[in-house]
Amino acid sequence: LTAVADRVESLDVADPASVAAFAQRLEGVRVDILVNNAGIFPREDVTLDKVDFDAFERTLAVNTLGPLRVTQALLPNLQAGDRKTVIGMSSGLGSIEKSTGRWYAYRSSKTALNSVNKVLSQELADEGFIFTVLHPGWVQTDMGGPDADHEVTTVLPGALVPALLDDFGPSGQVFRAQDYRE
Repeated sequence: LTAVADRVESLDVADPASVAAFAQRLEGVRVDILVNNAGIFPREDVTLDKVDFDAFERTLAVNTLGPLRVTQALLPNLQAGDRKTVIGMSSGLGSIEKSTGRWYAYRSSKTALNSVNKVLSQELADEGFIFTVLHPGWVQTDMGGPDADHEVTTVLPGALVPALLDDFGPSGQVFRAQDYRE
């Protein structure tokens, strides 16, 4: 695998003006694979009485609406790409079935991200788009902390698999990076 990037761009996915400016800077640039990897995880809302609705709204704005906003803004770039693949970085905490409670904002935002990607996988299937959701596991990042189970370098190979499957991967599904680690 060789990834080539000729520049680094930054944006605030929760700010519509920032995303619009980002899309304008990429006007005419073909995008083959988009990885929506924005996320915040406020940990104060461990019980119902501690839910902070302002923090909840901010978490939804970054974790759910941000990736949708970026995908929408870069749709022409993706349509011009060869792979037309969008990967949403989710979490096992977004699973409804396996929920053990706590962290209302983060869990809900990742559940909603999973749903958005499923909807997009259906809406844009006829154009050859692939939308997958990746659950990387508990990773030692600023968000995951030093006690997390996996180092970033051990997660990256598995994280790339959905984008590199020969048939461009099944769309509308969740991949767990741990299933693809050596």
